[in-house]
Amino acid sequence: MTPGIGRSGRKPFPQRLTSVHETPSILIPGGAGFIGRECARDLLARGLRVVVIDDLSAGDERELARIAPGAEFLRFDLRDQSELTRVLLDAGPFHTVLHLAGRVGVSRVLQDPRGCRLLTRDLAQSLAGALRNLPRARQPRLLAASTSEVYLDSPGPLDENAPLRSQAGQGRWAYAGSRVEAEGLFDRADLADREGRGPIHLRFFNVTGPGHDPAVGMVLPRFIQAAQAGRLLPVHGDGMQERTFAHVRDIARDLGDLVEMCNAPAGPLNLGGVAHTTVLGLAQMVLMEAGRSVGDIECLDPRDIHPSFEEVRHRAPQLNRALHLGLARSHCSLSQLVEEMFASAVDDSAAADPSSPRPSPLCALPAS
Repeated sequence: MTPGIGRSGRKPFPQRLTSVHETPSILIPGGAGFIGRECARDLLARGLRVVVIDDLSAGDERELARIAPGAEFLRFDLRDQSELTRVLLDAGPFHTVLHLAGRVGVSRVLQDPRGCRLLTRDLAQSLAGALRNLPRARQPRLLAASTSEVYLDSPGPLDENAPLRSQAGQGRWAYAGSRVEAEGLFDRADLADREGRGPIHLRFFNVTGPGHDPAVGMVLPRFIQAAQAGRLLPVHGDGMQERTFAHVRDIARDLGDLVEMCNAPAGPLNLGGVAHTTVLGLAQMVLMEAGRSVGDIECLDPRDIHPSFEEVRHRAPQLNRALHLGLARSHCSLSQLVEEMFASAVDDSAAADPSSPRPSPLCALPAS
């Protein structure tokens, strides 16, 4: 194990969470990724011990060290069930496993839909198998990342009981199908923790923020990248696709609150924000933030992405379940999100080595 900062000087952990250790431990598979790093920072600030597992296929160890310097880091592939079991036994006991590992981003799914499906399945099977190797008294609570993509398209806000896509989804929907499959796998695996609480499936809605890699395919980072480079902003179709964005910092705070809860029910949980807009409206807001004409937009055919590409016209969360748990109480507005991300991107560009390669000019995907 690569040690992080020692336990001295940490704040006492809130009394509402109990653990056999004076400092409860949280394990974050995939914790060097975009959401994971912010979660590690939030959890450390609450006085928890944080252990991150990541193979760095998409995560960034340097960014993890910068954002959450107190986190302990282990580099290995989560699909190595024997190594994962060893960590759970030797580095624990863990109060919670916050499973964020996996391949995300529409562009990555389109490049290799079958590989994306197999990876999600293999990660879930390895984690479930390792957790089953633990005695019941050492079983942690499992909070496992899912996605809003599991829902069928609907013109209204989506609650946790909305119809789901088939787990056999192909192409564009391979990732969604794999997450539906993983949710079922975790539910069937008898993974209740020492208090008898089952897994929670975290259905994230369009989480973004400063530092989000445009290459993942999320529309807002790509718009900002194009605006900074002086390019036209690519809008597919009529631009009236509706999206609701959440700041990664707000989502990390919600997840930290969720970790502290002793009675959050098992099952699916929508996590998202309130920054609602159309793709066209988002493009215009980014252009105004950049001091450019709102007409600097290039309209593209969605079929340019892939001949069989299927648009998602609406994606907005209904957050009543999260609100009932005391989550999602204070999320930033769209203008705040855009302004902060643009300022961060300008700072990153100014600090970058001028000899380094320029970012990829790939188009933003309409469903991201």
